[in-house]
Amino acid sequence: MKLRQTRSRQTRGQILAAASDLFSRQGYEQTSIDQIATAAKVAKSSVFAHFGDKTNLLAALGLTEIEQLAEAGRKRVGIDPATPLDTQLVALLSPWLTYFCREPAFAELYLSQAAIVTGPYTETFMRLCFEVEDQVAALFLRAYPALPSGEARLYARGVQALFHEVIVFEMSEGLKQSRPNPAPPQELLSQMLTIWVDGVGHRQSLKH
Repeated sequence: MKLRQTRSRQTRGQILAAASDLFSRQGYEQTSIDQIATAAKVAKSSVFAHFGDKTNLLAALGLTEIEQLAEAGRKRVGIDPATPLDTQLVALLSPWLTYFCREPAFAELYLSQAAIVTGPYTETFMRLCFEVEDQVAALFLRAYPALPSGEARLYARGVQALFHEVIVFEMSEGLKQSRPNPAPPQELLSQMLTIWVDGVGHRQSLKH
């Protein structure tokens, strides 16, 4: 039994390594399961047995880093509660933005969450991505303790929409070329969040 488990882990590792190399060299869309199986020196059926499909394979590749990002958010690593809310939000989202800008295939998986095929790896991947909304809402609630949770959730979804916009802009060469000297993604995110948070703050001040 132990030998079988060891071989299974080795096969899984070979598939992940081959997929990672092919995705980085020729792109996710241009890579086929046949190519991954050949590069990993395993049967095509082994790829399907371990991962089900290419989407789950892509999700599995990112899970380790995604889990670390989510855990850092839970612990609010690098987030100073004494700083303005927009600064806290930037601190929370910047590591995610850096990751997605570095790995555009993972960014597409994140952005196309409604269209992806469900599976064990994809479901875990998306659950962790959805957790960002919870973490953003928690920061709003900490800044505005009297804020109804439903309203905090709406503000968090607005933040996520801005976050998605920055990722889409960064992934689109056409959009970047249409604007002279575009701001780096981190700077663009910071600018957008400052405007959003200022609007939320103004709305809250009108209530009191």
